[in-house]
Amino acid sequence: MPTYDYECENCGPFREQRPMAEYDLPQPCPDCAEPAPRLLTLAMFGGGATEDAGPSPARAHAGGCACCAGPRSFSAEAV
Repeated sequence: MPTYDYECENCGPFREQRPMAEYDLPQPCPDCAEPAPRLLTLAMFGGGATEDAGPSPARAHAGGCACCAGPRSFSAEAV
């Protein structure tokens, strides 16, 4: 069963294993039980997800990746 990342408005990010048919449904936060939307990340399959896996993939990228890096600024000299 794939593992998806969710973010509770009150408590922050968490991971849940859900059937693929339920991938787009909000899931209750394990701490406060409020419905939390799924983050736009890829599902993980297999044994890759554990309770102590660290930050969610949305926040675990190296600083130089295109999705986490800030907007590029180009100077007139570089063009």
